[in-house]
Amino acid sequence: MGGTNALGGTSSVGGLSTSGGNNATGGSATSGGAGVTGGTPTTGGNNTTGGSSSVAGTLATGGSKGGGGAGSSGTSAPSTVAGTLATGGSKGGGGAGSGGTTAPSTCGPRWVGRVDATDPNAVRFAWQGAGLVATVNGTSIAVKLRTEGTSTVYFQPVIDHQIATRFKVDMGADQTVTLASGLTATDHLVELYRDTEGMYGLSTFLGFTSGTVKGAPAASGRLIEVVGDSISAGYGDLGTEPHPGWVANPACHWTADNSTWYQSYAAVAGHAFGAEVSTIARSGWGMCRDLGGSTTGVLSSVYANALGTDNNAVWGFVPKASVVVINLGTNDWGAGDPGTPYEAAYKSFIATIRSHYPDAWIFLTIGSMLSDPALSQVKTRLANVVAAFTATGDQKLATFDLGTQNMGADGSVPTGCDWHPNVADHLRMAGILQLQLSAKLGWQVP
Repeated sequence: MGGTNALGGTSSVGGLSTSGGNNATGGSATSGGAGVTGGTPTTGGNNTTGGSSSVAGTLATGGSKGGGGAGSSGTSAPSTVAGTLATGGSKGGGGAGSGGTTAPSTCGPRWVGRVDATDPNAVRFAWQGAGLVATVNGTSIAVKLRTEGTSTVYFQPVIDHQIATRFKVDMGADQTVTLASGLTATDHLVELYRDTEGMYGLSTFLGFTSGTVKGAPAASGRLIEVVGDSISAGYGDLGTEPHPGWVANPACHWTADNSTWYQSYAAVAGHAFGAEVSTIARSGWGMCRDLGGSTTGVLSSVYANALGTDNNAVWGFVPKASVVVINLGTNDWGAGDPGTPYEAAYKSFIATIRSHYPDAWIFLTIGSMLSDPALSQVKTRLANVVAAFTATGDQKLATFDLGTQNMGADGSVPTGCDWHPNVADHLRMAGILQLQLSAKLGWQVP
């Protein structure tokens, strides 16, 4: 069900729904061949214990102002004074480390993923999955948003743990959107996530226009950071594309309308565990080269960015990730095995990640668009990378396969657009990731 736009840039997404978007058809399995190309674009988007403070502190980059910082096992105290941020972090509450918890904010929303909150009244974000969590009181809840640099950006609201209707904000005048109405006159949990890939434009949150913000609940202390390509971004996962005789017919290509991050494998797995998910993903790019063979189209070149592929705002890497999931290789293998440069680039990237997250688990994954021989080649090279770090004493790396999507014996079982996994296959991959999170980090579904 879509929202309807009214004159003056106001739209409503109506009531709540128990499912978001339109599911693509087609089953999923662990067998069947998949093409490695097919239209993926190459252009577009510690302290150990937490202290408490009743007076706002100041941070230059990242972190949080107004609350105590939490380290690997700490808990930060709630802030009673509104904080401001330079880049990244969360407003009004302490930052949480890999095993800590963040106390609830009593002033404003808690930001999720990478944002630039230099101006707390106009918080900017671009990466898919970035957004906010807030406690809002009222019978109607509305927000004001702005889209720049692209025609359309979709958002996924979740109200009181129920998925509400996905909506879009077009470029142009600032748009006020009613997330929910007819609610009971009490506090409500509001989540709002950018659902469109990070290379497409910039989003600005301009505040709640209906409902009274009463702060935000504490973070769980579980943070999954995902580094990937179009698969992790949710490219075309709401679309339907069969391939009878291994030819796409009818073909389906990416649009903001048919692509949702919220139903991507990592988002589904993370939310099942009550974890926050921050996704740094760019379609067509890889670890050592992009789908077109260029060595400049690599995720390491934008990994430090706060605002998508815009290199002007640098992220502060606060809070600390519990686990980093890397799913890169599909585009590297677009022209065949890239060889040892893939392993070298991977090792360099892991060293960068370790400099930011010394205690995090790092998962090296691949799937679900490759089949043999490419799949086996990638898995061998990932195993080599893990072995190299294990030999140095780093025991918090693991590699596993997210499987290959099922397209039937002749390709007639539909996938998402341009051969990408649909939401059913993302759900299958989420199950594999959940098993690894339980096994390695001991996480259980709340």
